[in-house]
Amino acid sequence: MKEEFLHYVWKNGFFKTEELRTTLNQPIKIVSKGFHNHNAGPDFSNAKIVIDDILWVGNIEMHKASSDWYAHGHEKDPAYDNVILHIVYDDNMPVYNSNNVQIPTLVLSKYVYKGLIKNYNKLLKAKAILRCQNDIGKIDKFTVIHYKYRLFFERLEDKYTIVKSLLNQSNNDWNVVMYETLLKYFGGNVNKEAFEMLAKYLPYQVFIKHIDSVFQLEALLFGVSGFLNDDKPDSYYQKLKKEFLFLKEKYELTIMPDKVIKFHRLRPLNFPTIRLAQFAQLCNNTTFLFERLMNIKKKEEAYEFFNISAGEYWKTHYNFEKSTKSKRKNVGTDFIDHILINVVVPLKFAYQKHFDTYNEDEIINLIESIKPEKNRIVTTFNKIDLKAKNALDTQAILQLNQKYCSQNKCLYCEIAHKILKKGLISDHGKV
Repeated sequence: MKEEFLHYVWKNGFFKTEELRTTLNQPIKIVSKGFHNHNAGPDFSNAKIVIDDILWVGNIEMHKASSDWYAHGHEKDPAYDNVILHIVYDDNMPVYNSNNVQIPTLVLSKYVYKGLIKNYNKLLKAKAILRCQNDIGKIDKFTVIHYKYRLFFERLEDKYTIVKSLLNQSNNDWNVVMYETLLKYFGGNVNKEAFEMLAKYLPYQVFIKHIDSVFQLEALLFGVSGFLNDDKPDSYYQKLKKEFLFLKEKYELTIMPDKVIKFHRLRPLNFPTIRLAQFAQLCNNTTFLFERLMNIKKKEEAYEFFNISAGEYWKTHYNFEKSTKSKRKNVGTDFIDHILINVVVPLKFAYQKHFDTYNEDEIINLIESIKPEKNRIVTTFNKIDLKAKNALDTQAILQLNQKYCSQNKCLYCEIAHKILKKGLISDHGKV
């Protein structure tokens, strides 16, 4: 049993309200349950409770056991003197405030519907990634679909928070935010953090000065990321290194630490060298890059815009020095989908929201046109009646897993809420 379960039961009224009594057998009538307080202080504020025919207005504190009142030091804290009701699951002692006045206590376990407790314990004991996987198929489709959209936009809101932080750091320069976000996700899942670091080591203000030269862009990207630290007998490598040393001195650049960027378990087309070369090609002579990304409304427009390949040298290379059979290193549609999902859609959402031009239909139409992502979490959820049809579904699944399932936040999940409600049984039948 967790204290948050008591909060959940009280807030939602999932208990029998008839003949409520304190531990001193005083009758209780609830006028208002109060407002859930997520900050310091009592759990619910501004509640109105009639106890023994007297109306009390004040706060409510909840604990698993009455003795937790003293374990938390509330008897010494004047902030808890306005507690009018102490709600517990187990009563093991009377409690008093700092004025030595006894606080009325309600043992909520006597009134909670047994089916609710049974379903809650079932969720707690489940070992699967999705604790409710055996019951989710019983939930009506409308609830699941509605919650899916809510989760998707909740995920966008989380990303909007990140964008706002980047805006503050860049003096509200959307181009800097775009550059850092785009470069970050060009690193893919393996090198996302490393490329994000690269964007900090190689400031946008320096990078943008050289967009008319893909050679200089590559020199900056490969140099700052540490790929040009060695002395390789490769003519193109030597040219890049010479150019970078000049630019490094000119802009007082710092090279990233060694071994931050990884090649381990990556297919050659996903090597960080190839992604950096493709990024250089994308930015080369591309003016108003941010505006062009924000104007993308259909995935086909993105496929055309990102239809680039790494430069001439990279036709016969996946890395420096060692040559291979000639092959164009194009940006594939799967990777473009990855950029759409993680860069274009979140930035579009953030930009529109920031300037109060929000177009929900545009966001939904774009994300739903993208095929579902492939990863371990999505595969797991696909097997248990939560199948993904598009990228909106997979983003919702990732949010559900990351913010709820993996943190055991069942009490805050709409699907689990529906399952728990199925356990509400009163003496008169289902509630």
